[in-house]
Amino acid sequence: MGMVNSIYSAIFGGSDGDVVDPATGLTAKEKEAIRSSWALLASKKALRTNGVEFFVMLFTEYPEMQNFFSAFKGMDAATLRKDRTMYSHSLTVMYSFASLVDNLDDADQLALLVQKIAHNHVARDVGFKYFEQLAAMFPKFLDARAGSNATPFIKQSWSKLLGVMNSLVKAEEERQKNT
Repeated sequence: MGMVNSIYSAIFGGSDGDVVDPATGLTAKEKEAIRSSWALLASKKALRTNGVEFFVMLFTEYPEMQNFFSAFKGMDAATLRKDRTMYSHSLTVMYSFASLVDNLDDADQLALLVQKIAHNHVARDVGFKYFEQLAAMFPKFLDARAGSNATPFIKQSWSKLLGVMNSLVKAEEERQKNT
C-alpha cells in the first residue's frame, strides 16, 4: 500500500504524509505532529507539572467542571497545584493521553481506550458537553505549555484527534442513555 501511495503521490502530487487514515481522519503528518508535541508535554520532567496545569486551566476556563471532583471543590489554583490528590489524578489523565498517542496507528485499540474513558466519565455525568469543553481549551493548554512549539498545525492536529475522541464519547453517552 505504501508503494501505491508513493506512486500516486509522484503522479498526482502530495506525499505519504498527506494520506488520510480512514479510521481516524488523521494524516501521517498530523499523527507525527501529535507525537512530537506530546513528547514535549510528557517528558518525565514536564509530565508532573503539565498534568496539574492542565486541570488548573480546565477549571479556570470551565469552573463548573471542578464541582465534579468532590476533593477539589472550592480549591483555588495555588491549592490545586500543591494537592497530592490533584497530582495523582492529573498523572492518570496524562497517562491516558499517552495511551491515545501511543495508539494513533491502531484505530481499534484507540477506539477501545476512548470507549473505556467515555464509559467511566459518562457514568459520572461527565459527558460529551464536557469533553467538547476540554477540546476547546486544549489549544490554549498547548500554547501555555509548549510555547512556540505549539504551531497552528499541531493545534489543528490535536483538535482532529480530540474530535474523533469526542465522537466516540457522544456515541457512548447515547448508548448509556438508551440502556
